[in-house]
Amino acid sequence: MGIRRFSMLMLALGVVVSVLFAYYKEDSERSFVDRFEDAMWACPLKTYHDSVYDYEVYYPSFFEQLPPSLVDEPGCSLFRYWDNWVQVELVTQVLPEDAVQHADTFVAGGPLLIDGSEIPGYRYHAKYVKHRRLWFVQTLTYPERCEKAVRRLIRQVDNWTVWQEL
Repeated sequence: MGIRRFSMLMLALGVVVSVLFAYYKEDSERSFVDRFEDAMWACPLKTYHDSVYDYEVYYPSFFEQLPPSLVDEPGCSLFRYWDNWVQVELVTQVLPEDAVQHADTFVAGGPLLIDGSEIPGYRYHAKYVKHRRLWFVQTLTYPERCEKAVRRLIRQVDNWTVWQEL
């Protein structure tokens, strides 16, 4: 290999290393919410199948699933992400028919309330589907500042059906 070819190779390698360094530095300077949004849109979704009530839920592959032994309600599932003081949860539960007085399917959302008290900076988005004399409810809770990042999950909740289309 001649000196000219070696010099060109080293120059190209230097450019590649510089670009990678600049990209890494740029990524580390981005806000957590921006990096979280990228992860939400890029990650594959996993499928959870409830064997008791025969429904499916899709959740991001980097969310953790709460073990069934910690969820004492049949038909309940919980998937969550917790980092940098951000908590996002996707919960599914099954309620008796008389627990909700409403149309057969509806979507609700707004500020997150727990025991009647608003949790500052957090919101919820839920879909209720009446099926087989039961209410199937899927609820997403998330920080307001991450609303753009969780749009994919909001759409997934909105499009959720409990039964399989034939």
